[in-house]
Amino acid sequence: MARIEGKLAKYLQDEFKRLSPNGWECHSEVAILSPDLEKFLGYEPRVDVLLQRTNSSQKFWMEFEISRADPVANHTKFATTHLFQAQTQSDTFVSMMSADIDRGKRNLGVTTIYLMRHIGMNAFQTALLPHHNSKQIKELNNISIENLKQSSLDITQEIQRVFSISETVISENNQKIHFAGDILDVFMNLRKWNEEIVIPEKRSVWGKRTITYFVFDPLNRSFAPSKFCAYVAIPNTTALLELSLGNFCRSEMSINLYAKLDGTDNRFDGRRARLHLTQNLAMTQHEISEVPEIFRLFENWLFQHSDSINVHPKGIEILMPPEPFTKKIR
Repeated sequence: MARIEGKLAKYLQDEFKRLSPNGWECHSEVAILSPDLEKFLGYEPRVDVLLQRTNSSQKFWMEFEISRADPVANHTKFATTHLFQAQTQSDTFVSMMSADIDRGKRNLGVTTIYLMRHIGMNAFQTALLPHHNSKQIKELNNISIENLKQSSLDITQEIQRVFSISETVISENNQKIHFAGDILDVFMNLRKWNEEIVIPEKRSVWGKRTITYFVFDPLNRSFAPSKFCAYVAIPNTTALLELSLGNFCRSEMSINLYAKLDGTDNRFDGRRARLHLTQNLAMTQHEISEVPEIFRLFENWLFQHSDSINVHPKGIEILMPPEPFTKKIR
């Protein structure tokens, strides 16, 4: 049996069952391997939650990472299982990590997701109860089931987040456009924009765009347009298998792809992008005047990119990440 951490994981299992959408059913502690493979390999892995359509046409194998010392162990469990019992196209692995998992371990999880995709798996990582900080998660994990039922946790939103980040928004050539699943995905896009915009050919493709909302990375003290940061471009399975690992395209947005989609496909939408970042990934939105220490950094950054960015006349809004991706600005 899989180890249940505190009371919170058990509560989540029960609530996912109770709140399964119409046409879906939910089971907990489901075997991943066939009985023959369990006997042959000598271990019996189980999944926290299997959420599947009642006709079994779509299955989400979900792990709740609340406060584990090794939260990437479940990624490895599913990846190695894939070697013996290949995941089907109807299967999707989803790891949900709380704020009580430190930044390095969360990021290790996301990068392991990239490797899982490279071997042909549908895999995602996203936030678990993202509007609760580490201290609050610890408190929730140490209270009774009865008290958890009184805590007003919005478990329906947790289920919807799984659907939101796993659903393909747009299919474009050999790529599937999705909403970013994790803050690292957002920051990878932020870094990619800043890397590409200094290349003359990329800067020409970007042109000069009027922007209101910017994502801020406190650790690297950098910014990028929020819409660019909110979408990822996942190579489809065929494209992934044709790539060598050294040339493996992770899932960042690119300036070329952004320019192709922006203004030509209404599914690629700035408002939806911003709401995803604030609602599903718990980024907080601030008027630039509210954060003067960040305003100074933004002015310096904007000066470097004045040929590429016009600030919207109504002002600047900054989107900041939640714990554990924050750092005091000095």
